[in-house]
This record gives sequence, C-alpha cells and structure tokens, in this order.
Amino acid sequence: MNESDRLAKELELALHGGAWHGPSWREIVNGVGPTVATRRPLSGVHSIAELVAHAATWNEVVVARLGGGNPAVTPEENFPRIDRLTRTQWRDLVARFLDGGDALVRQVREFPPTKLHERRPRPADGTWQDLILGQLQHLLYHGGQVALLKKGRPAR
Repeated sequence: MNESDRLAKELELALHGGAWHGPSWREIVNGVGPTVATRRPLSGVHSIAELVAHAATWNEVVVARLGGGNPAVTPEENFPRIDRLTRTQWRDLVARFLDGGDALVRQVREFPPTKLHERRPRPADGTWQDLILGQLQHLLYHGGQVALLKKGRPAR
C-alpha cells in the first residue's frame, strides 16, 4: 500500500466506518432527520445541517485543489445558514456530503505518491499531503461536533 492509498483508506474509515475513534460520518448522520439536523441545542453554534454543508463544501474544494484548481469559497458556501429543510433536502445534503467524500477518497487514491511531499503552488502553504491530512482532521473534528449535537446536549 502506498502513501496515497493509506491516506485514502483513512478518509474512507472516517466517512464510512471501521475507524478506532468511534462512529463514522455515515453512522453519525444515520437516523438524523431534518428537524434534528436544523435544531440548535446550544445558542451560537452551527446546526448539524450547517456542519454537513460546510464539510461537503470542503470535500469539493479539496477535490478541486488536488485536481489543479484553486476555487474560492464564499462565506455563504463555507457556513451556510440553514434553518429549515424538507426530508428530501436533508437527504440530498447528506448525499452531497457522502458523494463528495467518496470523490475525495478516489482523488487521493489516484494522487501520485511521489508528489505528496511537494509544496503546493502559491498562495497555498504546505504540501499536498498537508492538504489531505488537514481535510481528514477537519472531517474528524466536525464529525465529533455533529455527534454531540445529535445528542442534543452540550459536552461537559
């Protein structure tokens, strides 16, 4: 297994299950409906739906960057405000997130391992591996937030 395969596998575990840290994103959003997805059990925090949309955007951005693009992200794309969703809209948002995650896994798996330690073009900082690991960490961080919000009470 080369380094690109290993990174892709770690992303796959975070998205679909089997990671040692606990439930995957798929497991976390399973059973969440649009009412729970849009509720705010804590004031001043993003809802589950907003976090899923945020993570979906960044899956897409990282895929584009690995493919040579450099998309800009507006504040509305980064963290859209979502107060209400229909069941269909919620299902579509989760599918967008998971489909984007699967695209990211494929893109990382196909990324040349010899290029991972190359610096990314300016104005970006870091290497291609830094970008991939950053998105993995980002997904795990927000997955934990979603798991807490799903419970409907703050962490203590």
